[in-house]
Amino acid sequence: MFNTNDFIFTSETTPEVTTDLTGCAHQVEELIGIADAVNVTDSPNCTSRLNSLLVASEIKRSGLDVILQLTGRDRNQIALESVLLGALSVGINKVLCLSGDQPGKNGPAVVNEFNGNGLIKLCKVISGGTLSDGTVIKNPLPIYPGAADDLYTQISKPDALDKLVAKISKGAGFVQTQYCFDYDIIKKYSDKLNEQGSFNDCKVIIGMGPLKSAKQGDWMRKNLWGVNISDEILQRLEDSVSPAETGEEICQELIEKIMDLPCIDGVHLMGPSCEKSSARIISRFK
Repeated sequence: MFNTNDFIFTSETTPEVTTDLTGCAHQVEELIGIADAVNVTDSPNCTSRLNSLLVASEIKRSGLDVILQLTGRDRNQIALESVLLGALSVGINKVLCLSGDQPGKNGPAVVNEFNGNGLIKLCKVISGGTLSDGTVIKNPLPIYPGAADDLYTQISKPDALDKLVAKISKGAGFVQTQYCFDYDIIKKYSDKLNEQGSFNDCKVIIGMGPLKSAKQGDWMRKNLWGVNISDEILQRLEDSVSPAETGEEICQELIEKIMDLPCIDGVHLMGPSCEKSSARIISRFK
């Protein structure tokens, strides 16, 4: 997937609170043959879900490539290494390395032995054929770790680009960003990456998503880290007679504008129950 010059389209699915593995994996059915890969989230917002690696494995069997999201929030080194070995054993070799949403004051206990940077380095160690303690892995396989980024932080904080470049130097081969629906911000981000010069071998994938209503978008920007949605976008959804269709149109229009920007290699379509709408958006470019 990352060995192509074609524009990349990824989407996202979140496992449910269920014991129905087949039904959970079935949610991405319309993305098969359409998307380049689907992210499987890792207990987002500190909520327990069906195990993400199990869901990712079932999706992989369907023929759709998978990016496994992995957080350092809930697992120590032993557990993380076990997950990575398990992922490789079922053909999943792309991992988005995240620190993870942190719980509130009275939330569950966290581990936080590894943040996103630490997970990237751990992936590179395992790709080298050993565990952290030097134990040799039988039948070692490479892992392609990825990093998260936020365009608004990049634009507003002078040291943000250095931190992203550090992730690339530690081994991150792709970047998926938080939501951005603002072309001007994406253009500034593109220019900044292009001027820096370290992103020729790293795929940068811009996050956005098919919003279903102004109410949904307003909740997301108020409650989810890194989500920026303008009043103009929300007003357009509010005024629409079919806001879900308008949400898809907003993504399509933005994708068309950014496809030729330097250092922008694709889009990541995400959001609650976004699988079908993401497939419709992607199909317009295939």
